[in-house]
Amino acid sequence: MSPTARRGRPAAALAALALAAAVLSPTAAAADTPPPALTSPANSAATWAAAQLKDGSNASGDQGLTADIVLALASTGTGGRVAAKATDWLAAHTGDYVDRGAPGKVFAGGAAKLALVAAVEHRDPTDFGGHDLVATLLGRLQDSGRFTDDLPTGDMSNQFTQSLAVLALQRTGKLPSAAVDFLARSRCADGGYPLTFRADPAKCASHTDSTGLAVQALLGAGRPVDAAPGLDWLEKHQNADGGFSDNGFGTAPGNTNTTALDVQALTAGGRTATAAKGLAWLISRQVRCDGAEADRGAVGYQEPKADGSALRATAQAVPALAGKSLDRIDGRNAADGLEPIGCSPGTTTGGTGDPGTGGTDRGATDGGTHSGGATGGPATGGSTGSSTGGGTGTEPSTGPTPSTGSTPPAGPGTDSGGAAAGGSGPSGGGPAQTTTGGSGGLAATGTPALSLAGAAAALTVAGAVTVLAVRRRRTA
Repeated sequence: MSPTARRGRPAAALAALALAAAVLSPTAAAADTPPPALTSPANSAATWAAAQLKDGSNASGDQGLTADIVLALASTGTGGRVAAKATDWLAAHTGDYVDRGAPGKVFAGGAAKLALVAAVEHRDPTDFGGHDLVATLLGRLQDSGRFTDDLPTGDMSNQFTQSLAVLALQRTGKLPSAAVDFLARSRCADGGYPLTFRADPAKCASHTDSTGLAVQALLGAGRPVDAAPGLDWLEKHQNADGGFSDNGFGTAPGNTNTTALDVQALTAGGRTATAAKGLAWLISRQVRCDGAEADRGAVGYQEPKADGSALRATAQAVPALAGKSLDRIDGRNAADGLEPIGCSPGTTTGGTGDPGTGGTDRGATDGGTHSGGATGGPATGGSTGSSTGGGTGTEPSTGPTPSTGSTPPAGPGTDSGGAAAGGSGPSGGGPAQTTTGGSGGLAATGTPALSLAGAAAALTVAGAVTVLAVRRRRTA
């Protein structure tokens, strides 16, 4: 049995534990009638996200966010027809994303993300929209093993660029060992991984989002020993309520994009208890069956609501909810249709077809302007592409120019790349966003005052629901 198969087996049990924990939260226990849960949090979120696509093909022109939605659908094994249409759109706009309208220039993070999508969707990454993404990436590999940008704005590459490139090239069989070595060597002394690469080891600052992504890349490349310190670091930095904060903001509350990346890493690394706690936090940020019908399935950035930042948060939450790390997502044999959004009492909403062009565009309209942003559109909110709500990233920016400019760095210790930590997720970024609101009210610390019998019953129901969902995905 392959390491990938072994990592995938606990996913159903993990999801069952998380769903039970979310349903049995103190807030839910205090209510007379807890809100009915969604029968499949991951598939419901994927269905909601797909419905937000403009013309059923793109997130309002945001390539990075559109790529996130394709990866989300593939992780659930649903929406194959929508994913194919969105991938076609990405292929048609490859040049806009990779060279930013400057032929011959290279945005390495964008090339890496599109190469990953192409591999997941079983397209040819050496001829994706007429572009050889593999050759493009390898052409930006420095002697040190680092991938860098070649853009008019300079080199803004960082840990997201490196990890996404490793994830993409690992699938093609053309992953240089030097690239993985560079990623492994970039680890900080405390075990976490930084967003930016510093010449002085004392300046190495572990970053929650970057650590989650780097761990996934290292595990995918078969380097569990190098991933283990990062997993240890993540377990030490999980919030008491189960979520993860973007520590680039100091004491900011947890957010969905950061939590999803870290849950994916913890799940892939076999840290089951910590991952289940993080999954419960994500589920508690999802609009359940007591919400407006059009909003059900959406996962909010910090609260369970379908606001302007929810599409990016939802897209990045889906793989974590589905128990899939970025190295394991595979769009092959996905069911053509989308799974209806079902509620535990038996009420269903939504449909199984492609999203129509006349439906709501909630989330997609503002999709390019909100949280996330590792490899998305041009950013205006600083060197990492955002302010308070998103934007850790590899996108070119109108912010400060890195000290090394476009000069290829010598090794893990060059002071270049995004200058400051931003938001979360390997996503498309757009103009800066200001996110308001707290950590939400559905997740809380502590043990709910329910009997063991009640808890056991909830776990049984959650487990049955999850197993059914998994079977549907496998037979689709």
